[in-house]
Amino acid sequence: MAMRHKWAAFWSAFSLLLILSNTPGTAAQDAPKLIGEDVHTPQLPPRDAVLLREFYRLAPQIAEDVWPDWSHTLAPLLLVTNNGEFLTHHPDPPADFERIGDYIYARQKHFSVNLLATFPLFGPRPVIVIGEPENTEAKTCTPWLITLMHEHFHQLQHTQPGIMKEIDALNLAHGDQTGGWMLNYRFPYDKPEVDRSFSDLRNLLVAALGEKKEPKFRALAQQYALARKRFLEQLDPEDRKYFSFQLWQEGIARYVQVKSAEAATHYEPSPEFAALPDYESFSAYAGRFRSDTMRELSQADLAKWKRTVVYSFGAGEGFLLDRVKPGWTEGYFKNLFTLDPYFENDVRDH
Repeated sequence: MAMRHKWAAFWSAFSLLLILSNTPGTAAQDAPKLIGEDVHTPQLPPRDAVLLREFYRLAPQIAEDVWPDWSHTLAPLLLVTNNGEFLTHHPDPPADFERIGDYIYARQKHFSVNLLATFPLFGPRPVIVIGEPENTEAKTCTPWLITLMHEHFHQLQHTQPGIMKEIDALNLAHGDQTGGWMLNYRFPYDKPEVDRSFSDLRNLLVAALGEKKEPKFRALAQQYALARKRFLEQLDPEDRKYFSFQLWQEGIARYVQVKSAEAATHYEPSPEFAALPDYESFSAYAGRFRSDTMRELSQADLAKWKRTVVYSFGAGEGFLLDRVKPGWTEGYFKNLFTLDPYFENDVRDH
């Protein structure tokens, strides 16, 4: 499992939720359009222009099918290529960017071409920073678009009012002013009893998700909820808060990524995007992606994978909640940084 770079060091302060419909660059007709060339300014490759247009065309069409009140979230994005960086859908581009099209700006390259992160790069608004498909884990254009939906969900998470104050209130930084604790927190991944307990819990989750018969599923879900409670109770209070925070943040973002792929099966891509040589239908990708996530979950190894187990594990918990409590996403932001209330109430009482 490759470590995702979240650049937590830059998560300082975020603005209140902004409304995309009132901001330039939200609708399909506002997609980037290139203008005159300058030999001193990086020029956006035509394929990358297609990719960016497709993301801003896709996102508003599927967002509300995946998550309530998501379609109004601002989605500034910085594309990092070998030849330069391209910022789009940002209402206040920094001075070192030069306008090269409608709502798109360019500058020389500063970041790694394989960076994948969402953080407040130019002021308080979280910006997606991503390389071209071939330079990321996505490799091809269709998975790349769905990866952007994962990062776009982080923008929704971190534009919630007061979110940074609430993160500070977790008291997990222990004097770390960089935010690196989000990646480097000393969780007892290697502690044998924690590792064994996690493996048992993982197996129960996989069994519940694989059960088709409703009565047996309900019994397994309740068994899972009790085992989950026991797993968390064996952790120190701070370790529990950290693990819960990661499941809430990264695990549910992976869940959203899978659900976005599935929602996109009803989306009709533009002819330009469908003509790309590495294009794959969203229907084909969606089925494979859920299966890959379930396979990843079944193999999740806390001692070896450490923090990255939360991606598939949190996604699995989201899939379970879909069956137990449809519409559970409505309450997600009412209980910040933890999914515990769902499993202590809804699942155990199911």
